[in-house]
Amino acid sequence: MRHRARRVIVASAVAVCIGVGAASAVSFMPQELLPAEEIIARYVDAIGGADAVRAHSSTQAQGTMELLGQGIKGEMRMYAAAPNRVLMIASFPDLGIESRNGYNGEVAWAADPMTGERVLQGDELQQIVDESDYYSDLHDSSRFQSMETLEVTEYAGRLTYKVKLVYVSGRETFEYFDVDNGRLVGAEGLQYSLMGAVNVRTFISEYRQFGQLMVPTKIIQEIGPGQTVQLTIESIQFDSVEPSTFALPASIEALVG
Repeated sequence: MRHRARRVIVASAVAVCIGVGAASAVSFMPQELLPAEEIIARYVDAIGGADAVRAHSSTQAQGTMELLGQGIKGEMRMYAAAPNRVLMIASFPDLGIESRNGYNGEVAWAADPMTGERVLQGDELQQIVDESDYYSDLHDSSRFQSMETLEVTEYAGRLTYKVKLVYVSGRETFEYFDVDNGRLVGAEGLQYSLMGAVNVRTFISEYRQFGQLMVPTKIIQEIGPGQTVQLTIESIQFDSVEPSTFALPASIEALVG
């Protein structure tokens, strides 16, 4: 979740102008293209180190979800546990609706007012399989066909290393790591839903210390050309999630058969 969750994204016009202007002053300075493995090692160190990441086996986070520009704001709860179980619940009391998405390590599912209850298959399922590793911050090489540093470029107003990651499944994603402090500041790639594939740009910021780990608490996602979602993490608890949290709802079990 720290990284997947790590997954969501945008900045105000003023911030963009300032960020681009500041980056332009440094982006033309020669920068060594570090190997992707070294960039990822710097990132792991920047968030607290591999031992701190491995010290936990589950995470529970609470916060808010806002559809920017639409006046829609709700509450969210996210749960994740090793090795690869996840659950996200988003509720919008003013609208009287709630959506849930989960994966118990075998079955991925979704339930919301728009599409109803369904078991995910095809690209939607593969996406969750690829991204649900609880220790995804470590970027275990067994999960990827390849990792490659493409360039030094500006992203979210920061000078970054752009790293291309190809999962074993063949899915591609691009991650952007701050040249200065090593932190992950964004990601870009296709995300899949019933509507098909859409490009999503994610902006990650406002890292805070939780225990021994530095965790981003503001995640903004630009979903295609017309929607921007902001996730704000307000609290995090480690190692308190019960295994039953990831049990399939009875209605989903019925669909699985």
